[in-house]
Amino acid sequence: MKRYLLPLASVLWNLAVVLLLYTVCRLLFFLVNRPLFPEVDGALLFKFCKGGLRFDLSALLYTNLPYILLALLPLQARSKKGYRLATKCLYVIPNFFAYAIDLSDSVYFAYTSRRTTCAFFREFSGGGDNLLKIFLHEAAVHWYLVLAGAVLLFILIKAYREPSREEIPYSRKDYLLHTAVLLAILYPLVGGMRGGFGATVRPLSLNDVTVHIDKPTQAGIVLNTAFSLYRTIGSEDFTETPWYPDEAALEAAFSPIHPAFEGPMQKKNVVILILESFSAAYSGYLTALQGQERESYMPFLDSLMQESLVFRHSFAHGRLSIDALPAIMCGIPSLLESFTLTPYAQDQLDGIPRELGRKGYSSAFYHGAHRESMALAGSAHNTGFQKEYSRADYGNDADYDGTWAIWDEPFLQYFKRGIDQMPEPFVVSVFTASSHNPFKLPKEYEGVFPEGTQPIHKTIGYADYSLRRFFEEARKAPWYDNTLFVLTGDHTNQTDLPEYLSGCGIFSIPILFYAPDGSLKGVRDGVAQQLDIKPTLYHLLGYDEPYFSFGCDLLDTPDAETYAIQTLNGTYQFYQDGYMLLFDGQKSIGLYHFVEDRLMEKDLLTAEPERAAAMEGKLKAIIQQYMHRLTHNQLSLEP
Repeated sequence: MKRYLLPLASVLWNLAVVLLLYTVCRLLFFLVNRPLFPEVDGALLFKFCKGGLRFDLSALLYTNLPYILLALLPLQARSKKGYRLATKCLYVIPNFFAYAIDLSDSVYFAYTSRRTTCAFFREFSGGGDNLLKIFLHEAAVHWYLVLAGAVLLFILIKAYREPSREEIPYSRKDYLLHTAVLLAILYPLVGGMRGGFGATVRPLSLNDVTVHIDKPTQAGIVLNTAFSLYRTIGSEDFTETPWYPDEAALEAAFSPIHPAFEGPMQKKNVVILILESFSAAYSGYLTALQGQERESYMPFLDSLMQESLVFRHSFAHGRLSIDALPAIMCGIPSLLESFTLTPYAQDQLDGIPRELGRKGYSSAFYHGAHRESMALAGSAHNTGFQKEYSRADYGNDADYDGTWAIWDEPFLQYFKRGIDQMPEPFVVSVFTASSHNPFKLPKEYEGVFPEGTQPIHKTIGYADYSLRRFFEEARKAPWYDNTLFVLTGDHTNQTDLPEYLSGCGIFSIPILFYAPDGSLKGVRDGVAQQLDIKPTLYHLLGYDEPYFSFGCDLLDTPDAETYAIQTLNGTYQFYQDGYMLLFDGQKSIGLYHFVEDRLMEKDLLTAEPERAAAMEGKLKAIIQQYMHRLTHNQLSLEP
């Protein structure tokens, strides 16, 4: 039987090598991102590596399926030189590519806190040149990962084992036995790819990582990027779970339909500034509100917050730039997957510019990048902006940063001049870009801003200075005094502060409402999120029609009832009244008092079951409303 089992033995050896190298990649991933996991010790890392084997096995079987079949097909040609070379190539090249994307994700993870999925390619579908420049830059910075990739390739080539090259004519018995070996491995092969055996075992998914981790942020250690990509090819997880079988009960638990305000509407101008990567961790003012003294890298925004309505606990809805516009302009969340990347985002939406446009407002959206970058143009159009201005409209590439967009300082001045030309009332928004990776500065500003401890710190300083320059010029404009300003980060970014590396900290951003007349000022203790911007803004304007939003009116909702929602690595994070509930889609898996326990170290799920149950009920209602309305095209109201 040796000659019949030898091909299988060589395949098993080669797959064992692949599996071992997946663990090596996991350890490299952990070492690169060690500051993001201060709570992980050797024992916990071993647990994560052990739990990750199941995901590694699934990924390597998907990757190596062509190789396995080619190596075990009952063909006498298997001993031919050309056939053997093709078989080896089908082994070495796909596995090296899987390791390469895993090593690349070791760097990208710091910006997203999750393994890369297929949504990445849809998000950056129009930014090939930008991605190449960033990839080359990061490869130079993280040269040791390039070296590690070369070593992994060398091991794949050298450790590869072939069966006997002896050319022996096949008899009928040979064909039958080689076929039997192939058929014998099909069942375990399918079971390994699915993550288990039996009709009752559903295919392994990203959500299954929750049984191996204590916090959603740890999922990145257990998973591998190849598995994340395979499991999200053509995926749509938008299925409605009827936790509330009665529609009336669901509406009573949560409804995204808000009533009209009574009285005449105030047609104030609206300016919404979405600030790339502005984390609360960079604000001396916001960190002080948490009882900690930290260096400020955004001194102007800190001074503006002291003259604005701000929130002690304010959160981004997502970890990607494309999550921001639907949340801010429409009050539409991105649960499980970015809303912008779903087929449901193609329809016109009831966004702030479209609804205010019905009230006579003019509108425009500005971003200094390529028109198709980050899907911003499509999102702006779908939310109702009448005009959209980008790098091409700016018309002077001397101010281009060479990677993403026009530098913030000149582009914000361009934005201000554009506002000057608009008829009032207007609603305008700008999405800044200079604090985006690769964190470069204009030559004339190199060495001007504090370097800090992270590459992004100096670019936050430049973006903040650009914001100061915008307001200096805006204050001279006749429209300024009749304008409401909303400023928010799109998501967070690099930090070395432990409290901003937790599940709650990686979403902490500034959200502020500013009125030049001083009518909006103070600090609210409730939870605020990007989804709340539209309802709160409509309160300030006295919007006189019903409207749609998954957020709440922060001016008319008690602090204890405000809430925020996000998903991270397949886990829902739900905030309310100082607590954060973790929910895996079926059951609650954690409860933390994020105000007192910023590092999320003490799980209160068993200690406070009633609070957990109440929060879970509200969260389920929000999820069910979203999934139902998403799949039934009910994310807006009829005009």
